Amino acid sequence: MERTKLLTFSVIGLLLLNLLTIGFITLKSGQFIGSEASRGPGAGREEPARIIVERLHFDEAQQQQYRELVRQHQQQTRQLNDKSVQLFQAYYDLLTTSQPDSAKQQALAQQIADNQRQMAEVNFAHFRQIKTLCRPDQQADFIQLVDELARLFGRQQRPPRGPGHEPPGEHPDGPPENFPPRP
Repeated sequence: MERTKLLTFSVIGLLLLNLLTIGFITLKSGQFIGSEASRGPGAGREEPARIIVERLHFDEAQQQQYRELVRQHQQQTRQLNDKSVQLFQAYYDLLTTSQPDSAKQQALAQQIADNQRQMAEVNFAHFRQIKTLCRPDQQADFIQLVDELARLFGRQQRPPRGPGHEPPGEHPDGPPENFPPRP
């Protein structure tokens, strides 16, 4: 009997320890264990909004106005991103011909540049609107946020890549172990 009780207590103790460990890891990381892709499409979209609300200390009314601005901004950027995909597809489709039409290539390159300019202008106007939401006591926080805009939001427009589709030189886990160290 003693041995059975000891074994039962050991199993229960280990089970509780595992549950506590999982709970600690989940609470500490602020999210469930898993990759960004496993959380589903659009899972990271809340992140920039949360950062802005926290950094600017928006009250409830400001947050509601901000959410409407975000909705409008996402609609505009979605249209521009869709147009960008179409333009780049047409641009690179020129490579499938034996003699690409240079006039068409130049026209598409100009349209791509114009679309990128529009994207920059939409983003600038969006942050200008956010600035108008800020009370005078929040303006210093906004200026501090502006200093970090490129770092915070600069790479978020690119779609996530699947495994094996990283550009050359960009390996998320570093080089394979059999590569010599870089000089």
